[in-house]
Amino acid sequence: LFYSLILSIVLGLPTLLWLMVEEKPWVNEQDQLAVEDVKRAKHLLHELDPRQLKDGETRSLTLTERDTSLLVDQMLSRWPDTAQVKAQTRFTLDHAEIKATLPLPDNPIGRYLNASVQLTPGKSGPILTGVQIGRLPIPNCIYNWLIDFASAYLQDYPAYQELKQAWATLSDIQIGNGSVAVTVRYDQDLARRLEARGRDWVFPKTDRIRLDVYNDVLIAATRTLRKNSSLVFLLKPLFARAAERTAQGGNPVEENRAALVALAIYLSGKDPTRLLGEKYNAPVSIHPTLAGRGDLAQHFSISAALAGIADSHIANVIGVFKEVQDSQGGSGFSFADLTADRAGVRFAEQAIKSAASAQDVQQRVISLNIESAIMPSITALPEGLQDPEFRRRFERRDSAAYNVVKDEIERRLDQCSFYRPAS
Repeated sequence: LFYSLILSIVLGLPTLLWLMVEEKPWVNEQDQLAVEDVKRAKHLLHELDPRQLKDGETRSLTLTERDTSLLVDQMLSRWPDTAQVKAQTRFTLDHAEIKATLPLPDNPIGRYLNASVQLTPGKSGPILTGVQIGRLPIPNCIYNWLIDFASAYLQDYPAYQELKQAWATLSDIQIGNGSVAVTVRYDQDLARRLEARGRDWVFPKTDRIRLDVYNDVLIAATRTLRKNSSLVFLLKPLFARAAERTAQGGNPVEENRAALVALAIYLSGKDPTRLLGEKYNAPVSIHPTLAGRGDLAQHFSISAALAGIADSHIANVIGVFKEVQDSQGGSGFSFADLTADRAGVRFAEQAIKSAASAQDVQQRVISLNIESAIMPSITALPEGLQDPEFRRRFERRDSAAYNVVKDEIERRLDQCSFYRPAS
């Protein structure tokens, strides 16, 4: 009997692995975040804006498959262990399915680990009704046992209790073809706790300590600089401090990222207390500039920070979204603003690309004397375009005419010594 058991295990494990691993992915590379997705996210966040809701008030939301797929993808990308996982959500009548694919290292069995879960709405939240890994369906007795075990194990964890409370705020879940409608009840106390937990997720304690260091650098620098000084004269002391902390054993990538975020918070003009959860003394407002303009310094710094904490594509999309918003009754679509956005992204890419690149940027910024090294000329770039004028001249954001200006911006950026490709 013992030898039979050993033989079953020896033969069974390879069979299970063969069933679970496959040659083709269930989920291919998703379409990247687009301007329309940012507009959609802004609308959804507006619907759940706590400043407009009373405790216990309800809101009805409808989420599309793309909404949920992008949300799951973005959540997975925040953790290094799951950053390679691609997920996709599908809604059919009274049924939701989430598929995920993980690329595997080279092996003789298969290239991908695929999995799917099926959910149906229940009185106390979604009910798991099916799990499959590759070609292997998991019996419901096994995944139900795992759920019960995990639930018992996690009972003492505050985050798990908050997750259960969050599920309890959802009701009247209606799954249809391509979308899900849900009623959300606003719980003020839970919202405050989730806000604090989200803040700690985005900016852990170690990051907030770094931000405090660079906020102090800005306080000291703004006491001596004149109003409307070039942004360069804030970058120099920030990256000098980053170089000092790197020499003392700090991580150069994390130091550079913190310097960029501290600068963006300062230039945003917003109180950092709500974002960071701690009271920070504010540097003196000197309205730094790029190309003689304060708005370009803001665009550069905020895009650099977004590229640092999210990624370059998201920073680029948000920059275009801001200009689209401006073209609809605001200051107008500005290719000069987009140039500053792209300059900030290019700067951040080099500042956090690798430890070697991060240290190189620190030294180059310390010796930086002219802003044209990081910000190209904006001469003759169209600005102030309201939507009708933008459509008349460029039709849409992927037209040949639009791409001519976009390519010209990239050409000018390539001429900046800081971004010039190595020959």
